[in-house]
Amino acid sequence: MPGPTPRRVRTSDLKSRFMNVAQTSVYMVKLQPPSEVVAYLNQQGFNYNLSGRDVELSCTEATLPGQDLITHEVLNDYTGVSEEMAYRKNYDRNLSFTFNVNQRYDVIQMFDSWIDYIAGQTEDRDEYLSPYKTLRANYPSKYKSNVYITKFEKGVGNNSRDLLRDGFQYKLDYSIVGAFPKSSQPVSVSYSESNVLQYTVSMSFIRYVRNRSVTNVLDGLL
Repeated sequence: MPGPTPRRVRTSDLKSRFMNVAQTSVYMVKLQPPSEVVAYLNQQGFNYNLSGRDVELSCTEATLPGQDLITHEVLNDYTGVSEEMAYRKNYDRNLSFTFNVNQRYDVIQMFDSWIDYIAGQTEDRDEYLSPYKTLRANYPSKYKSNVYITKFEKGVGNNSRDLLRDGFQYKLDYSIVGAFPKSSQPVSVSYSESNVLQYTVSMSFIRYVRNRSVTNVLDGLL
């Protein structure tokens, strides 16, 4: 069976179809710790309802999660044919966020305290100076929550119909189910040239649900 026949494509068609590419720098995150964690954060001097939005806006890098199919190999169902058959969907565990740290160290206080709560380190901090103090982790239902990442594009609202080829704005919403901070990377400080202090946290989760929503931009331009 022959392949497709090549045909002429004008440069203007290529521009209209392929120049409107998505940008990596336009997104937002919503962390939304569970109520038990929020209450503990308040005890530690961090009010998520007041300062959580600032932490989320300071996210300089986020990972859109991936997925893959786990397969097994099927040999010789047909002579000389090797096949792979999918039997389970697997979610990538590489979900991480990087934040700029403000002078109140809010993001460090938030995630370190969230991890403390998970581990059961919730009593007087001086007690944990003892090497013999033990920890007992809290129940997962108390420290897991849904985290949200929204990927969108800028340019809407400039009264231009050329922003989007088909007149619609598309948005990706990632709902990360059952997420909690699993680890934080060490933060380096030094007497060399000063840079913005950054904090990176990795999160575990059960699965994610992705939804693409569409808005008719031209409705507001007519």
